[in-house]
Amino acid sequence: MRLLACRLARWLVWAGAAAGAAGAGAQADTAPEVAPRSALTAPVAPQRIVSLLPSATEAVCALGACARLVGVDDFSIDPPQVQHLPHLGRTWEPHIEALVQLRPDLVLIGNTPPVRQRLQALGVPVLEVDANTLPEVHQALQRIDTALQLGQADALWARLQTRLQTLARQQQAQPPLRVYLEVDGAMYAAGPQSFLGQLLDQLGAQNIVPASASATPLPFPRLSPEWVLAANPDLIVLAHQGAAAAPPLWQRPGWARLRAAQQPQRICRLNAAQVRTVTRPGPRLDEAAAILADCLQAARQAPEP
Repeated sequence: MRLLACRLARWLVWAGAAAGAAGAGAQADTAPEVAPRSALTAPVAPQRIVSLLPSATEAVCALGACARLVGVDDFSIDPPQVQHLPHLGRTWEPHIEALVQLRPDLVLIGNTPPVRQRLQALGVPVLEVDANTLPEVHQALQRIDTALQLGQADALWARLQTRLQTLARQQQAQPPLRVYLEVDGAMYAAGPQSFLGQLLDQLGAQNIVPASASATPLPFPRLSPEWVLAANPDLIVLAHQGAAAAPPLWQRPGWARLRAAQQPQRICRLNAAQVRTVTRPGPRLDEAAAILADCLQAARQAPEP
């Protein structure tokens, strides 16, 4: 169980959503402020930025400051212009010496306490910009925007909201579908409290993962095959690496009886680029919603089993 918890935690950091990433119930670090206040109010805007979080990398570029990036984590490959930058290792385990040699004046990190502590001990300014929910994505964009002194976050968020609202109106006019959105092959799912669950809700879909009664619900809970079988979703979205080449779902015990498993259009296998877009809580929420909307539309067009 501990291994699975670590696996999901690392996946969530890779996706840009590490906060609360304890698939087996471990508590997340919830320090409210990890950047020195000066990192947010410095008289001179940071000009040498390292991003150790893919969603933060995308945010810096979407806000118009891609040229300030001097290094990124291994998972930051979007947008294309960051691919030539030094890649500094895994998000939760970067090459600290190589990072320090880049002389950053700000490092953007996820909910990775060991990384934060090592960098702060070396006097490197850090800013945690994790997000699990849509409001937290907005807050992360604002924090990056404030730290970089760009003044672009409000306009970017307004553009995202405009397209999201358009997609929502289109989908909400259609019959609702019950959806299972799998974010890891070990059957971790997007819960209603996650940004993905909230996107599904905006699109008028019904998430088969119930709202948790817990005071600290997990955004990505692990389900059992029996739970999904009993819920019998209309649509299954596989949003994890290798989903396009994963074994047929009917090979999972009992899943041949699933409504969705009986029609190819009701199983939406995302390719690698789509997985990155959908699972990263950053400035491409509108593109993520459009991908999910396409999955919903394809499922509606499937003949009845």
